Amino acid sequence: MLMLARADNCGSVAERPPTAELQIISYNDVYEIKPYDAGQGILVGGPSHIVPLAKTLRKNYDNSLVIFAGDTMSPSLWSAYFKGLHMIDAHNAIGVDFACLGNHEFDFGIDAFLNVSAKSKFPWLNANAYEIATGQLLRGTKPNAVKVFKSPTMGSFKVGFFGVMYDMKDDSKGMRWTDPVEAAKEQVKYLRTVEKVDFVIALTHQGLEDDNRFSQAVTGVDMIFGGHDHSAMYQTQFGTPYLKSDLDFRNIWLSHLKWYAAANATNSTSATPAFTKMTHKNMPITQALPTDAALDALIAQYDAQVKELNKEVVGSLCQATDLTKLTVRYKEAPIGNFISDAFLNYYSDRVTVDMSVMNGGGIRTDRIWPAGQVNLGDVISWSPFGNVIQVVATDGASVKKFINYIMKDSCGANNLVAENGLYLHMAGVKYIFVCNGVGSGAVTEFSYLGKRAGTAVQDTDAVNVAISDYMYAAFTKAGGVTTKMIVTAAEAVRTELCVATYTKKQKDASICPSAEGRSLVKFA
Repeated sequence: MLMLARADNCGSVAERPPTAELQIISYNDVYEIKPYDAGQGILVGGPSHIVPLAKTLRKNYDNSLVIFAGDTMSPSLWSAYFKGLHMIDAHNAIGVDFACLGNHEFDFGIDAFLNVSAKSKFPWLNANAYEIATGQLLRGTKPNAVKVFKSPTMGSFKVGFFGVMYDMKDDSKGMRWTDPVEAAKEQVKYLRTVEKVDFVIALTHQGLEDDNRFSQAVTGVDMIFGGHDHSAMYQTQFGTPYLKSDLDFRNIWLSHLKWYAAANATNSTSATPAFTKMTHKNMPITQALPTDAALDALIAQYDAQVKELNKEVVGSLCQATDLTKLTVRYKEAPIGNFISDAFLNYYSDRVTVDMSVMNGGGIRTDRIWPAGQVNLGDVISWSPFGNVIQVVATDGASVKKFINYIMKDSCGANNLVAENGLYLHMAGVKYIFVCNGVGSGAVTEFSYLGKRAGTAVQDTDAVNVAISDYMYAAFTKAGGVTTKMIVTAAEAVRTELCVATYTKKQKDASICPSAEGRSLVKFA
């Protein structure tokens, strides 16, 4: 689809040649290095298809760029194995010029990102993510960059770049984030007044609402290339235009920018400030496109290593099973029930576990899995973060506070359930959460399943909860909760081991998850 942006402040003047032009390829949120089945046997994506496009871009246009707007280290089956380094080979082959941080750049800790940054042949732009230990911007990043384009055919101008991301509010990663809007204003001021650039491009990684706010609040930015939403979009209604691609190279954006320098009045024309005209084309990445032989060979080497993971058959799915985010982040999901059951069961020989928690955003692949054989590699891809499952002693009141703290984010506008990556899939208990406003609500029914089915969970009940290290960090932030660690992170096992072990205990090692009314979001 071809979309035309407005011409800023150009007035009703006669058409004149642009001062400079720039061609850009942009993409974001890419985790898979190989094409994958999007359904019905149709393969999509794959960075090897992007390499020839980028090479052609550079060959045909003196003024050209490749921009990557964050999220690549995780999650995928391969990321659990290579900690994101394999994806840097892809970005380097494509020839990325500038990248910004995404939230998944922190999935394996700061040191893992430093390995990725060291391997990157491009700068990571970051103006608002700081290491707590030093108070300095994350190592391996820099706040901004400047590039001067000079071409006899496409003109000359000076372009400034900076990158920001949303505040993750998660100090467990050893990081803190400042307001991206305020950080952006500082960068624009520096680029415009000190570097005296003609044009400013922002790379952002944040949600749609944050980008809407950003595009209105930050003046002096000419174009925003964003990420995080996993949907292709182009937005011009809020201020500075921004665009985002779908995930995993399902598509990319091809942008053509025409920049017109300020012009003085003449006998036939009035004075005009600098302005820009832009066209943007969203391009699907299909298997009909050519690939890059060198990157294909490198992917084959990685693939040979990963195939070792696939040799161990864990069991089978008895039916097609929904792992799409439209299910796991919005409502009870059979696969969420099965995974939380696995957590509940794993430590049963060692300690009584009364309930367990799996968050919807921790369930990945965003697809309907067909019935049939399941390998260990498949299980890892379902939740590829490397989280370990701990057991914590607490009480009923604390668990209720935790549910209230997490599930309020499911309360959307117009009595609609909002997307919530922390949506709680639980085992051993069931709950009903009632929303009384946007981002506001409380658990109204909370009772046991199993041997104590139908018995309400009392505030004073002493309970043991199996929970990932990631969700435990959220548990401790709920406020007023009591905890005592029973199975520590040092003793805990990874998600895939819990799931694989539990699967093998099922009859014929068959995974047959179902919805059982364990969770429900209602509106008052």
